[in-house]
Amino acid sequence: MKFSKELKAGVIALIAVVGFVLLFQFMKGRSLFTTDNIFYAKYDNVEGLAQSSAVSINGLKVGQVDKIIPQTTKEGKINFVVKITVDNKFEFSKNSTLEIFEPGLMSGKEMRVNLVYGGASAKDGDTLQGAFKLGTLGSLSSQVGPVKDQLQSVLHHVDSLMTNANLIVDGQNRAEIKALLSNLNKTVGALQTTAGSVNNLVGHNDPKLQRVLDDASLTMQSGKVTLDKYGNLAESIDTKKLNAAINNLDATVGKLNQVIGGIDNGQGSLGKLMKDEQLYNNLNSASTNLNSLIEDMKANPKRYINFSVFGKNNKD
Repeated sequence: MKFSKELKAGVIALIAVVGFVLLFQFMKGRSLFTTDNIFYAKYDNVEGLAQSSAVSINGLKVGQVDKIIPQTTKEGKINFVVKITVDNKFEFSKNSTLEIFEPGLMSGKEMRVNLVYGGASAKDGDTLQGAFKLGTLGSLSSQVGPVKDQLQSVLHHVDSLMTNANLIVDGQNRAEIKALLSNLNKTVGALQTTAGSVNNLVGHNDPKLQRVLDDASLTMQSGKVTLDKYGNLAESIDTKKLNAAINNLDATVGKLNQVIGGIDNGQGSLGKLMKDEQLYNNLNSASTNLNSLIEDMKANPKRYINFSVFGKNNKD
């Protein structure tokens, strides 16, 4: 049986197409002789995950990402459905999660099945819970972002503070601060000079200083003797006698207050003298008359005193 050249060419072309498809699937990592289970997971962001990315369980590659299907909701939100294939020899719980992660700093995104034990087994075509883990750079970015915002806020406050400081420290204030610092330097210099003088005085044991110290020592000794005498005097005082003397003094002051009160009320001779105005006027008039009489007696003594050597009275 002979085949025509056209038939042979068609068969060869078909074989070539099939071989190319099988080779392409092999290059993509798909198994050519086993049937894989298909699972789905839904994500808001796939973070650079690509088709043919590896799918692993506990570090062992068991499948790959077959397709990433974008979906748009009625609200306009875009989600991504990731379709993966897993070797059917591996069984796990339906409660397990499909996590997108970054295995290394320079490697691309991959997926892994985080096993959860217990519950029904996952079947071909099931949708698993999706999960996402930040990579090293993503984790650093998430931590550096808030720090950068805080640093910008701090720098803004520092800039405002420096601006306010420049406004406060104008030319006049700078001149005053400069003068203040100059005066402070002079004061420090004077203190250093004084300290040097004191050091020289103490170092050379100046006689004047020694006399001052001796006088101070004598003064302290005299003060100690005085305090000792005062202490002895305080110990020798009879407290009971002192209290009795104070009580007597208090009684005397009370009686004196009574006498002064009686005088103020016009009681007694002294009280009547202070309160009786007519008596005061009579005494004042008598004193005046007495003064006039004494003056007249001085001027005309013969008018009041008459004497004679022979016993006869002289008549004026």
